[in-house]
Amino acid sequence: MTLLAQYFVTGIVTGCFLILATIGFSLTRRVEGFLNIAHAELLGVSAFTTWGLNVGLGWPFIPSALVGIVFTAFLGLFIGRVVYDPIRRLGPAVLLISSVGVAYVIGGAVDGVIGTGIRTLDIPLATTYRFWGVRITDYQMIVVALAALTGVSLALFLNKTKTGLAIRAMSANPELAASRGIDVRQTSRATWLIASGLAGLAGVMLAMIATLSTDIAFRQILQILAVAILAGLGSLYSVLLSGLIVGIAMDMSVYWIPAGYRPLIAFAVVIIVLLFRPQGLSGRKPS
Repeated sequence: MTLLAQYFVTGIVTGCFLILATIGFSLTRRVEGFLNIAHAELLGVSAFTTWGLNVGLGWPFIPSALVGIVFTAFLGLFIGRVVYDPIRRLGPAVLLISSVGVAYVIGGAVDGVIGTGIRTLDIPLATTYRFWGVRITDYQMIVVALAALTGVSLALFLNKTKTGLAIRAMSANPELAASRGIDVRQTSRATWLIASGLAGLAGVMLAMIATLSTDIAFRQILQILAVAILAGLGSLYSVLLSGLIVGIAMDMSVYWIPAGYRPLIAFAVVIIVLLFRPQGLSGRKPS
């Protein structure tokens, strides 16, 4: 039972990372109206920017991470304005296909700059704590705390600020929001900055708890899609629950089956839930 409890705790950490990785993806889907597959590659941009400053230039971890997050946020905004905005009128299918191309461009650029091999940050080794026989590290606890803080902060931002309310209005009905005087272009820019910054935060967490290779970011897209679909592509808040469900299911499955089948488990959970709840956990139709 202790081993099963260990997998459960590890699953919570995995779920919290998936929450960080998926919230920005879902936010873009709600406001911009398409699935941005390139979102996953932004995690890699942030992770390797942090690694380059931390290991290559010898910067402390926290300043390196902050620069990595900010750089990723503005890179996402740049891509949104330069690549996606000019073709927005062509519809979500064209935007989706274009995002796949953007993902390969970013991945190829990272491969060309970084090269092959495994890399780690220059940070202290994780401290392990034991509670009733279950182990958890200080870095894993940081991931859990940041996921909780991000969820609360995003909820407050979307409900209490002018920009957040504008984002909610656009996600519900862009045409109506524009007719009510909301600056659609400014709101779109804010969405790209926030969503890409969240991807940057997830990338930093990925660099902190895992060894880095240039293909690690793209491997996250299947899990991000699983969480987003399970949540219901129309919902942001249900991402929190979906991330935990997928993370716990994947890690606890290792108790019975090989770890290589974790992505299969993620989509098995999605399929089972959608059989009984086709609109996802949010219970609303995607818009």
